[in-house]
Amino acid sequence: MANIGPEHISYMAKRINSAEGRLAQLRHRFEKGLQKGVRTAEVAAAGLIGGVIQGHAGEEGSHIFHVPTDLGLGLALNVLGFFRAAGDYSEHLHNLGDGFLTSFTSSVGFGWGNTWRATGKFSFGGGPKGLPAATKAAGEISPAEMANIVSRVRAATAG
Repeated sequence: MANIGPEHISYMAKRINSAEGRLAQLRHRFEKGLQKGVRTAEVAAAGLIGGVIQGHAGEEGSHIFHVPTDLGLGLALNVLGFFRAAGDYSEHLHNLGDGFLTSFTSSVGFGWGNTWRATGKFSFGGGPKGLPAATKAAGEISPAEMANIVSRVRAATAG
């Protein structure tokens, strides 16, 4: 039979401790990755729901007490999360609130970009109240339409 001495037992104990440490690191990485995945899914889902709500409401958008629905939900869910209304699950309220806020800011950015495209001027103020309908271009531009476009561009850059 093999002779097992204190050195061998000490060596095996160190190896076991090392393996336990590596397993703890892997478990920690997995848990962090899972938390990030859940957060990403919740933010994306709330953003999608906010977009569906606004899209279904039409050009004026959905409002509750004159506040865009996605903005109101985003703020309310973040406040509830801040006050830990869901206890240990309050982080999920923050995630959902962030998704609705993202939906709102995306809609605002879309409106600014659409206005910029339509007018040729980038402006933060007085944007559209809802999401404008997408423009469709078909066919060719007539010489009269081109002259009109050129005169509008010249007038915009002159003033």
